[in-house]
Amino acid sequence: MRLIMIKKTFLLTIASTLSLSAQASYLGGFANTSINYLDWTSHTTHKTGKSSHKDDFAYLELEGGANFSWGEFYGFFDLENPFNPRKTQPGDNQRYTVKATSRIYLGESPFNLYGHVYGTWSLPGKENSGNFHEVNTLYGLGYNTQIDNLWFKPFVALHYVDQTYYSGNNGYVVGWVAGYDFSIRDQKFSISNWHEMEFSRHQRYGNGGQNGFNGALAFWWHPTTSITTGIQYRYAYKKLGEDFLQDGIVYSLKYNF
Repeated sequence: MRLIMIKKTFLLTIASTLSLSAQASYLGGFANTSINYLDWTSHTTHKTGKSSHKDDFAYLELEGGANFSWGEFYGFFDLENPFNPRKTQPGDNQRYTVKATSRIYLGESPFNLYGHVYGTWSLPGKENSGNFHEVNTLYGLGYNTQIDNLWFKPFVALHYVDQTYYSGNNGYVVGWVAGYDFSIRDQKFSISNWHEMEFSRHQRYGNGGQNGFNGALAFWWHPTTSITTGIQYRYAYKKLGEDFLQDGIVYSLKYNF
């Protein structure tokens, strides 16, 4: 029932956003599709000599964002393990991941109402009869700042989770997205970072304790307006189903519409 309510709220939010955007000035946006490969480090896949739940995998992604006079919107859809949907190991199963983020500006100030919904669903494998899902809903306050080509957008938010094993309030999250654009000999590059720290999680939430963090640091090369390629350092601690530090490298190739 809670999952249904979250989905309804999410759909109503999208509908309201689209209705509002029709009345507001469109300032710009982007969209791309990409193929990516996440290569976990050996200490992540084999912690203390034992196999963890982590396996290297490829994923396809659709990503986009838009700015309006009233605020901004960002989202992506991932299809993980697109070429091996019915493997025997749970970590090899096909998964779907969706994220939608919005910031509603508070007048002319740099503050904004912040909200995002992140959900992931795993299909059962040949020897795994049960589905797994987790939907994280965040709502709070954000802040936007930019100095030349450097931008930084922190936020603080309350956290509600709907998961296979636990549903309810799950503490709060402090995080940010940031980036820096620059050029070297007429070649365009950028560095980006997203980072989320979770605090005071419920004891029934099975990710290794009350606190944890999750994020990625990326370096991007934009050789043409249509093509972007990059490498990301992916990391998480007491998150993603494990109670230890996980890290790896993501290799990405994007086509920009």
